[in-house]
Amino acid sequence: MIKNIIFGFDGVLLNSDYELTYSRLSEVMGVEIDSKQVPAHIFKIMLGYEKGEINTETFLWNLQKVSSKLTPQPDKLIKAWNARLLGWNPDRFEFLSSLKDKFSLFLLSNCNDLHLEWIRKDLKRKHQIIDFDTRFFNKTYYSHNIHLRKPEGEIYEKVLEDANIKAEETLYIDENEENVEKALQVGLNAVCHNPEKEIMDVFHHYLEAARQ
Repeated sequence: MIKNIIFGFDGVLLNSDYELTYSRLSEVMGVEIDSKQVPAHIFKIMLGYEKGEINTETFLWNLQKVSSKLTPQPDKLIKAWNARLLGWNPDRFEFLSSLKDKFSLFLLSNCNDLHLEWIRKDLKRKHQIIDFDTRFFNKTYYSHNIHLRKPEGEIYEKVLEDANIKAEETLYIDENEENVEKALQVGLNAVCHNPEKEIMDVFHHYLEAARQ
């Protein structure tokens, strides 16, 4: 019996396009970057930021340092870094609210301070939501706060233990296949969501599949 739902963020609840960030960073930094070929030294900087190992100031300074153009201004780097964040289908808020009476809901995201700042400002400005984390979820888990990152198996085990929930009673929905594969390995009922489909339209299919 499924009692808990863990949602991924990007591509599931939040509209996003990774390629926009990579293309914008390429322009600003003068370095060729795309989702399939992020230079190792740049990926290391991004990884450290998403795991909360470095703060925003250090993150931006490191990107400036590895840029081939004249040192890009921090505001341009921030705009490029946040370019992938596209906003929301507001109907998803009602969808989440409707699930709270039936399931314990959790959010698990590879996140960072700059993205979370953008998300909270956008929610407040466009949707008058200032309590996203607590209104819709029993608890939210952001990689930069817990110092673990998907698809590390330990992050799923951390959430299960902290939330005091059982893997076999939990459905995990993520748009990244590698994340889903690792979640399956730790015993979660996990499904890979196609961002081109609306989560509200396919959620019941995921739930029925997990119940079988």
